[in-house]
Amino acid sequence: MVCKLKSAIYFVIIFFMLLNQSILSNFNNDDKICGRVIDAKTKEPLVGANVIIKKTNIGTATDNKGYFEIKKVSIPNPELIISMIGYQTVVYPLETNNQENLIIELTETLIEMGAVVVTGTNTLHLYEESPVKTEIVPKKLMQLQNACNLAQALNLQTGVMVENDCNNCNFTQVRILGFDGKYSQILIDGDPVIGSLGSVYGLEHYPQEMIEQIEIVKGGGSALYGGGAIAGTINMITRRPAFNRTKIQYTLNNINRTLDQYIGAIAEIISENNKTGFYIYGSTRNRNSYDRNKDGLSELGKLNNLTIGFNGYLKPFENTELTLSFHRILEERRGGSDFDKPVHEASIAEWTRHLKWGGKFKWTHKVSSHFEYKINYAFSLLNRDSYYGGLSENSPEARLKALNYYGNSNNPIHIFGLQANTILSNQTITLGIQLEQDELTDKSVSNNSFYINDIYKNIGFFIQDEISLDEKNHSQLVAGLRFDKHSSINNWIFSPRINFKTELFESLKIRSGFTTGFKAPQIFDEDLHICGLEGTQRVIRNSQGLKEEKSFTYYLGFEFQDFLFNTPFLLGLNFFYSRLKGAYGEKFISSEGNIEHWERINSKGANVKGIEIDFGIKPVKKLEIRSGFTIKSNLYDDYLEDYQIRQFLRTPNSFGYVRILYDYSENLNLFITTKYTGSMYIPHEISSEHKNEPIITVKKSNQFVELDIALLYKLKILEQTDLNISLGIKNITDTYQKDLDWGIKRDPGYVYGPSLPRTFYINLGFGI
Repeated sequence: MVCKLKSAIYFVIIFFMLLNQSILSNFNNDDKICGRVIDAKTKEPLVGANVIIKKTNIGTATDNKGYFEIKKVSIPNPELIISMIGYQTVVYPLETNNQENLIIELTETLIEMGAVVVTGTNTLHLYEESPVKTEIVPKKLMQLQNACNLAQALNLQTGVMVENDCNNCNFTQVRILGFDGKYSQILIDGDPVIGSLGSVYGLEHYPQEMIEQIEIVKGGGSALYGGGAIAGTINMITRRPAFNRTKIQYTLNNINRTLDQYIGAIAEIISENNKTGFYIYGSTRNRNSYDRNKDGLSELGKLNNLTIGFNGYLKPFENTELTLSFHRILEERRGGSDFDKPVHEASIAEWTRHLKWGGKFKWTHKVSSHFEYKINYAFSLLNRDSYYGGLSENSPEARLKALNYYGNSNNPIHIFGLQANTILSNQTITLGIQLEQDELTDKSVSNNSFYINDIYKNIGFFIQDEISLDEKNHSQLVAGLRFDKHSSINNWIFSPRINFKTELFESLKIRSGFTTGFKAPQIFDEDLHICGLEGTQRVIRNSQGLKEEKSFTYYLGFEFQDFLFNTPFLLGLNFFYSRLKGAYGEKFISSEGNIEHWERINSKGANVKGIEIDFGIKPVKKLEIRSGFTIKSNLYDDYLEDYQIRQFLRTPNSFGYVRILYDYSENLNLFITTKYTGSMYIPHEISSEHKNEPIITVKKSNQFVELDIALLYKLKILEQTDLNISLGIKNITDTYQKDLDWGIKRDPGYVYGPSLPRTFYINLGFGI
């Protein structure tokens, strides 16, 4: 395997060296392009606008006064592409490659427009021009929502839902197009370093300060990212230092007199010659437990989180860059009962303590304006101490037995990658290799026969060709192939993809595609959340002979986005169909003492189909309206054995959102959102005194409508110091599950609907 890998790496390097010998350009000249980017109406400088030379890998961003400079340009008659989130992109042709003092004006549009995305193709594209449909959560939208972490930032995206699956510990998962969370691959800067153990509570681990942008691509993504990308891919892009600044913020949430407090801070430092930059961040969160129905058991558990980290870059030589990132996350959470006692003396307790060290090293070398390569290593070292169980009775024997429910888990992940990109006149070719090692040791279950000690390895080779079919780049074709060899599968797995985008009238975009995904039979996040029912432990393990699961996704989308009568306007329709082969299901096996045993099995398959509707308009400069709605159907080929239905559990057939941003003035904003969740089928386990096994039922839930409102005010204290104040109410009408289970015999997994009751909050932020 090692010899084959070395040969493959050598082949990649030699291939691109030969391919680029005839097109390598010389960077060593004195030509430069410089200027300033400003708002078309206010004439104020735009900070952080992207300036890229078309059909090259050369680009930069404007500084805190709106200025930019690109040196040593060797492209004849270059065209600049200037973009920024919330502004219409401008293509600016130049007569020569040596021009100075340019003044470029950008016009405001919808909040997502003008962003640069990377996830859909693993190369840079403008949000509105990407050949692969991409949902985006920019930093501004996270701040408007008062989202303190990754989970809270995903609530206002078409086709995406974040749900709470446990009343004890609040295990969350994100559903894309209705699929379980295990079908969504979560990346950090393009690397799948959030493994099975990290996915259990990982959506709440990563603070807002760490995140610059979130990108979501739906459908199979294994052609680029390997196993796990069946329903979609969520890529968390971390902040790259851009200019000097500091900021600290404090948030106080009040949930019916239950307090949830958050403090975050950042510092950003850039050298004068832009050769080095560092971004340092930290956050801490403390949430008390919340008991909705006053039965002595929590609906929201107690939570403490402390995160520190940094991102930095160094440019040691011309056209090279070394980027470094590192973070340390320490989180403790506890749910259940008797919070004034040690966990092993509580009637029911689910407690975890996570310590995670993670980071990345990446070397980028732009050999020419048309060729670059990247080498990276990413890692995640996660350790979890846990307790899943309870004290069945107050006796010496029971107290001794309760000590058996302590556990420990370790999940080190290492990823190595090599990628090379070459840009020809009308195409971009990407070739790469990725190696992964995912080691998992888990001793959370009281019965050691269910302990886990596995190492999963995967090697993947991928190639992708992005072809522009016309001079103006109106029609694009993306074709890709990936070959994976996973240690739990005997055969190589082949994952093709093809995506096509064309434009009609320069405003109407048509996107279509066929993508594939696979998931190897390994341990998943649900298996590592040991749900407590009356002090018993519910355990899910893979059955003997479990095979991989494969998905085939087709989509066709129409999107109109332009200025309609000088009004920014967006209307999109996206039809999708996914076929799962060997879809994973769960089967109840037995109940032995304090262990309730379930197995994961292959079913015949499943079908997912539906339509997404996106709408956006900015009728006046001060008002923006955005909405998204999803209507779908999720059906297994077989009836679920224990539930006697074919529908996917815990996923509604319709859901959506509307958000309204009103800028009353430059310093005062009003943000209103409403979220709709349709009815869905919820599994419910009812404890029986007369049977050894629980009674399993399915209930169809009610519909839910949530309404949030926030008022944001910016006050200038000193010339370079701002005070930002946000006041808001989440879930104003207190829409919440009405039939919560009661008492010690409750099923903690019987939870659905909005995860937060009515919540009042205030956020104070100081920035320099």
